[in-house]
Amino acid sequence: MSITTIKAKLIEKLEDMQTLKGVSNWETSNADGKYPLATVTMREGEGVFRSTAHNQRRRGFTIRVYQEQTKEGQGPQQAEAIVVSVIDELEAALDMDTTLSGTCKYVTPTSWRAMYQNRDKDTRVLEIHVDAVDLVSSN
Repeated sequence: MSITTIKAKLIEKLEDMQTLKGVSNWETSNADGKYPLATVTMREGEGVFRSTAHNQRRRGFTIRVYQEQTKEGQGPQQAEAIVVSVIDELEAALDMDTTLSGTCKYVTPTSWRAMYQNRDKDTRVLEIHVDAVDLVSSN
């Protein structure tokens, strides 16, 4: 498992989602104005000794989902409904593919938090943490 491979699989999962309108592999502004927009970035990683033959690697990623709230005819209530739909779909997608199609040993169940941010517009933000774990040969 490599960081590149895991990140690519996470992006593929996001692009397959019906609730998202855009996906980026880095933190970017939303020049196209398509919401909800998801971004995928590395968060952290660690390796630990598991046996004389294997090390365990954990690689953490952050998925941020941005949904603007000020579009004409759409306010905070609609934005909230959209981000709830996104997290429901993403949790289900990762619960049904706990190895990211064999990319890693397992993906931990997602954890997330929701916040507001003044970005390009008033924005509802979901910050979702995904950890991919694998055993790698140490010899």
